[in-house]
Amino acid sequence: MASARCVYCDATLQPNSMYCVECGQLIPQQPLRPPVPAQFARPREQATSKADAPATPRATSVDPVPLPRTLPWQQSVRSEPTPAPVTTQTAAPIERVELAFSTGQRVVVTGAAVIGRKPADTALALGVRAVEVQDDTRSVSRVHLFLEVADGSILIGDAGSANGSRLERGGTVMPLEAAGTRVTAAVGDTVWLGDLSFELRAA
Repeated sequence: MASARCVYCDATLQPNSMYCVECGQLIPQQPLRPPVPAQFARPREQATSKADAPATPRATSVDPVPLPRTLPWQQSVRSEPTPAPVTTQTAAPIERVELAFSTGQRVVVTGAAVIGRKPADTALALGVRAVEVQDDTRSVSRVHLFLEVADGSILIGDAGSANGSRLERGGTVMPLEAAGTRVTAAVGDTVWLGDLSFELRAA
């Protein structure tokens, strides 16, 4: 039987020695496994076991994140609330109007009228209504203003007065031509006759 030799320095070992006297290394107690003859050796590919192979990270299937509004319960067509149609109400045609004078006098006019301090004769000649204004300052002429409610509109015109007539709307005052073309007024306007005025109101 051949003498045992040190696996580290190949020195001859003493029987039952635990350390090599040459290199001082601990002597393995189990004999080393002799090499396998070449004819019995398995190919390298087969010798490597699955346990020795490096662990390959297992690909985990991740479900794609759904895009916004693509979930099944979001696919149903939801009926958006439809706004109610806007109905524009046509203003009722004006058939009569109230004249609210600054003196406190109130007169409702239907059709045509002549306004002044003494409009009776002219109104009789024209076949229209006479609206007599109470004016102590005499700034209003005897026949001062023509007013007509026709076809849903209010028309006014100066009758050739001495102190003139004016139409005020939204803080803007527009003088009327003396005995000129009649202009269209509206409810809420203020009409000036000399120093007096009246507001057009719905009646």
